[in-house]
Amino acid sequence: MAKVSVKVKFLKDKHDIEIMLDEPVELFKAQLYALTGVPNDRQKITAGAKQITDATDLKTVGLKDKQVLMLFGTAEEVLARPTETQTFIEDLAPEGMAAIMSAGVPFGLQNLGNTCYMNSTLQLLKNADEFSEAIVKAPSVADPLVKEAQNVFKQMDTTYEPIAPHPFWSRLKQRKPDFGQMTPQGGWMQHDAEECLTELLNCVNGVVKTNGKGLTDEHFRIEMDTVTTLAAGEGGSEEPTTKTDYTLKLSCHIQGNVKQADGSWKGGTDMMPQGIMNGLDGTIEKTSPSLGRMALYETKSRVTRLPKYVVTQLMRFFYKQDTQSKAKVKRPVKFPFALDMHDYCVPELQKKIYAYRERKGEAQRLEEAEAKKAKLSHNETPAAEAGAAAAGVPL
Repeated sequence: MAKVSVKVKFLKDKHDIEIMLDEPVELFKAQLYALTGVPNDRQKITAGAKQITDATDLKTVGLKDKQVLMLFGTAEEVLARPTETQTFIEDLAPEGMAAIMSAGVPFGLQNLGNTCYMNSTLQLLKNADEFSEAIVKAPSVADPLVKEAQNVFKQMDTTYEPIAPHPFWSRLKQRKPDFGQMTPQGGWMQHDAEECLTELLNCVNGVVKTNGKGLTDEHFRIEMDTVTTLAAGEGGSEEPTTKTDYTLKLSCHIQGNVKQADGSWKGGTDMMPQGIMNGLDGTIEKTSPSLGRMALYETKSRVTRLPKYVVTQLMRFFYKQDTQSKAKVKRPVKFPFALDMHDYCVPELQKKIYAYRERKGEAQRLEEAEAKKAKLSHNETPAAEAGAAAAGVPL
């Protein structure tokens, strides 16, 4: 990966920074924030006559080693030392524990030996409030695995101690024996959290219902249309076909760098939105009715229904044919704190999203205008009273 070492001058200080030219500007800004305390949205960065913004491709700036960049902006105030002594959760009295629980903070789950995949699945679903509450309130649950999930969720609402979910794990291994595999050293094997999540969601959907449909479908089901078109290079002509399908997650396909003509390696998956789009657009090979042979088709999937909760999966595990085993992709992939779903949707749903954002934006603008008006009115009143008093006018 191409990189360059520069000096960034801020006020009287100069900071040595190594910039990865293939990375987005936001990573460079995060480095500056850590060094100077200037938040990303306040940073103005110049390299000579050029200004570096969020949209700048760092490879096009022409940065050189030891070049001096200028940073302008206002740093955040340094936090003062806390006036109160810090108290940790494990040191709280029972009434303190009760207060934390009433605020909705769940207690953790013990790792039973590489069971982080299972614990993260249970924690994720517990924080999908409507989903977990419906499971807890279900009057009778026939599925043993879902019954144990119900017990775990109830414990998380009432216990003062970390929970050891042994009964749930036993049921999970009974349902899918793969989760009970052991390493040659005698420990439990690692597994993908997605496998555990999918198994539990499917089980819940069959036994817990809401609004006439399965609970999982109500809160997690993503519906989409997939359009399949004969590739242009095949030389034939066919009408595109559309298939409606559903899924419980959007997959982020992680691709490695590809060797370019200049000998460099580029094009790998660096950001989650990029990987999700890679999973929605693709190609397949199948028999062409018009050509009478195998042909290449292009597929394009777009969301037609968004649920309240959208699960995204980083596709880190794949099956290696040569070793007949699963392998893990270790390439780092960054993800945003807010995932914009607009580009993954069909045009009709995009219009609804845009209309919602317009309404929300207008409401926010009106709220800000009212707050500004109230502030101005509050500031003007004391001044008017002072002026009247100076003029001898009775108030």
